[in-house]
Amino acid sequence: MSDAIIWKDQALINSKKPAAHAVVIGVGDYPHLVGGTGPLTDKNGGLRQLSSPPESAFTFARWLLDEFHNPGAPLASLSLLVSDADGREFEHPKLPSPVTPATADADATVDALRAWKTLGDSNEDNLMLFFFCGHGVARGLEGLTLLLRDYGAVPAMPMEGAIDFSAFQRGMAQCAASYQCFFVDACRQVSDIARNTTESGRKVIQDDINRPFESDWNYAVLFSTVEGESAYGRRHKPSFYAEELIKGLNGLAANNRNADGEWRVSTGELNSAIHRGLSQRGKKIKNPAVRLVEFEFHMPRREPVIPVTVFCDPRSDHELANLFCEQNGNVVDSRGPGVDVWVTELTYGTYDFLARINTRIGNRNSESVLPPYREIKIRVAP
Repeated sequence: MSDAIIWKDQALINSKKPAAHAVVIGVGDYPHLVGGTGPLTDKNGGLRQLSSPPESAFTFARWLLDEFHNPGAPLASLSLLVSDADGREFEHPKLPSPVTPATADADATVDALRAWKTLGDSNEDNLMLFFFCGHGVARGLEGLTLLLRDYGAVPAMPMEGAIDFSAFQRGMAQCAASYQCFFVDACRQVSDIARNTTESGRKVIQDDINRPFESDWNYAVLFSTVEGESAYGRRHKPSFYAEELIKGLNGLAANNRNADGEWRVSTGELNSAIHRGLSQRGKKIKNPAVRLVEFEFHMPRREPVIPVTVFCDPRSDHELANLFCEQNGNVVDSRGPGVDVWVTELTYGTYDFLARINTRIGNRNSESVLPPYREIKIRVAP
């Protein structure tokens, strides 16, 4: 079993019942890229140090331990690999003591991914969860190489410190687990690092056109950006993608259409929620790309809280209007006159919205508020 595993339910693993297995990787410290502590590789592509990936990895690992919920496939193992200039420990109430994550270099990462695949082989109904945040480079519109901590450590073969993600993901068809999610928070820019060589990183699992199992291969690959574009992190904070991913998982990507009324997150609706969230972050941030089969894999532990945008028509009335949100005759939230639209957050349900300018009133009654968002336009009577 991999040294990268920081938490596991050994009894569930031994039972070989359906379970979820997660591997989380965050690479921020690159000794052989610009600003690193080691010799600079001449195949550096101008890439620099990152502070967001360790934060993103820690945040997603905490989310898995706190919030992931799938009664049909409970979390059974969590592997964490990090490259962080500060060398921080990971703490969580479910751990007996703080742990130092495994170093996210190529050897440790390949070992961890192969061990992860082996855990997935125990049951065809297993769910596999993969998260990576760090540098990525592409040769063209096909393929993606993920750079690990020791990229460039071997001058004659810099790519020994990277993995060929596209080949790895294809190889996961050879894993018995029939449900697989890959969350990839990395640039996909075409770079000379990848374009000027036939090397694309270490191979993790050999692919094969034949899947040797009865079950279908249900996979979802949710990228943080489109082919040929950059992804964006923030200094010492989780990336925009990581934040929107977690918001989606916490309910903005949920639906309760099934007869039991339970909230569930599916791969397709998660992508839509991430798409919506990133689109609000600024023009530089490109919408994410995706390759997926639609399936449900997570049930939020509480009802979603939905962002609601309320605005007047014409919008010039914002500066004059008092805005109200009511439910069952009670005021839930309100806002006085202001220049901008009113953005509030409401739990799932039916609400009445009202705008008042002196004695003039406009309203929208019995409006349903449901994920991933809702917009309400109110025209005030003349």
